[in-house]
Amino acid sequence: MVLDRAALAQRSLERLVQVVGDITEPVLETYYARHPDARASFEHHGLGHTRELEGRMVAESLYLLLAWVEDPVRARIDHGTAIVHHNDTLLVTPHWYLGLVDATLEILLTTIPAEADDERALWLNVRAEFAAFVESLRSEFIRPGDGRPLPELKPSNG
Repeated sequence: MVLDRAALAQRSLERLVQVVGDITEPVLETYYARHPDARASFEHHGLGHTRELEGRMVAESLYLLLAWVEDPVRARIDHGTAIVHHNDTLLVTPHWYLGLVDATLEILLTTIPAEADDERALWLNVRAEFAAFVESLRSEFIRPGDGRPLPELKPSNG
């Protein structure tokens, strides 16, 4: 039985909730380990409510991944302006933006059984599509940044 993208995503996300529950802390631990300077940005933009902002952004990362699976065109529209705004106004670089999505994916990937190659392939494909989209937006940035290429996702169990 071949499942469509949405069914595969649902299966993965249901398992994620069963295995991990609230993913906020493990995602943030993974994220800050790779992007320690991003912590100060969350503190600055959180205006005294850093934990709430962190929680919302982790939830937004999950929402982005699901939206990308269900309707990539809509997700591009929703996030195209958000990514540019984050870069130019909030000084959240594409590395940090993609980094939070990657940290979310890494936690998700740890819950996928070895035999579920279809699920793993789905998420790695979604990540590749999203990273290419983020890269394509750089020409719209007012603040071009340092031009470093976006990293590949290197899941620990994949």
